[in-house]
Amino acid sequence: MMKNFLIATLLIAHFSVASPLTDGALRLIQVGNEIGSRDVVMRGQSLLMKGAFDLNDFDAIYETSKQMRYGNTLMGYPPQARIANEILIKLVRQSYDPALYDYALYLLDGDGGFVKNDFLALNLLEESFEVHGNANSAFIAAVVRNESLVPGTKDQQRIGELITFAVLNKVKGASEYQAQYIDSGYWKSLDVKHWRDWVASQ
Repeated sequence: MMKNFLIATLLIAHFSVASPLTDGALRLIQVGNEIGSRDVVMRGQSLLMKGAFDLNDFDAIYETSKQMRYGNTLMGYPPQARIANEILIKLVRQSYDPALYDYALYLLDGDGGFVKNDFLALNLLEESFEVHGNANSAFIAAVVRNESLVPGTKDQQRIGELITFAVLNKVKGASEYQAQYIDSGYWKSLDVKHWRDWVASQ
């Protein structure tokens, strides 16, 4: 496992808001991949490894899981979804917010190596909202609750709280959803086929 985790730090990065050390490492890895320089990528990898192992930087560990999931053609590393998922779940247990949100989307879509589980996804989204104030999580949780057919899930007060928080924080699509699907006076479903794609399209 440790060997696999070390290999994970050598893979291509996908940017997110990160600690300064992790952000610097990701920039080096990105530039190295853009110019085809393995040496520059290796410098970024060393920084990322320092963050993940020496400093226990959750941002570095999270980025490692993302890199492992996608692999790196330049460095010759194939995708390693199973190990990426193990790392992601460990971060979820630490209530690390980007991991909570990411894992919830995988569960809603039933992809990335995870079985579809709307109820667990909803719990993760609400933890993300309650503990970390994540407005994007609040929006998706509102949609899941509003469209759920499970008794007790469609709690109007809770839906109102979630969607209001999302709207006040200007989450894309939230005010339109509130007007068309919650306040319109009749039920209809947004019917999202793939949440990750839908979120990216907003």
